[in-house]
Parts: sequence; structure tokens; C-alpha cells
Amino acid sequence: MKRFICITFALSVLFLCSSCGAGRTPKSTINCFFDAIEQGEYDNALSHTSLTAETDYELYYAIMDKERNSILASGGIDKIEVLNEEPSQTNHEYTVITAIIHYGDGSSQEECCEMVKVDNKWKIVADLNAK
Repeated sequence: MKRFICITFALSVLFLCSSCGAGRTPKSTINCFFDAIEQGEYDNALSHTSLTAETDYELYYAIMDKERNSILASGGIDKIEVLNEEPSQTNHEYTVITAIIHYGDGSSQEECCEMVKVDNKWKIVADLNAK
């Protein structure tokens, strides 16, 4: 019985650890990205973006802090609802996702995320200078 519990626990941990790391779908990538921001795991959130080594990390962390504070002030993320996915007609490695983030205080915000497939993982196309 003890062995069964240990195996079940190990499989559960493995499943939880792999659920956000793979970026198997654009939807799972968006969910993992915003969950990481809400938890203050900015390096994890960064791994779900197309940002490179040339990134201005000071600016990135400032933006993430501002986004996290906004999420927490709204009562945290209740759920993320993907409204639309528009794959590119010419490039199957590119898509645009429109989602609504619902917050704990009842408010919501629409987000439009450009996504690109890099090394067989979906990444959010990020431009720190766009906002």
C-alpha cells in the first residue's frame, strides 16, 4: 500500500511539473504564462515568451511587477477563456489568440497574443517597447 501511494504521488508531481513546461498548445502556453506572472515566477513567465538574451531584463521585471500587482489588485486570475485562435494561412508556426482573463473581483480584460512555435514549443511574441 505504501508503495502504491508513493508511485501515485510521484506520478502526480510529474504530471503537475510537466503541465506548464511543454507549451504544447497556444492555450496552455497562455495559461502558464499568466499563472507564472500571478505567482511572481518571472523567469518561468519569460520561458513562455520569444524574448532573447538581448532582452532588457530590468525593463522586463518592471513590467512583470506592474502586471502582477494589477492581477493581485483585481483579486487574482479566476480563469482564462480563449475566444478565438487564428492560425496563419501561410505560416503554420504562427497564430494569434484572443482571450479574456477573468479576475477574482468579477472584472475581466481581453488580451490578444501573437504566438510563434520555437523548437516545437509555442511562445508568446513579446515586445517590451510596445506598451
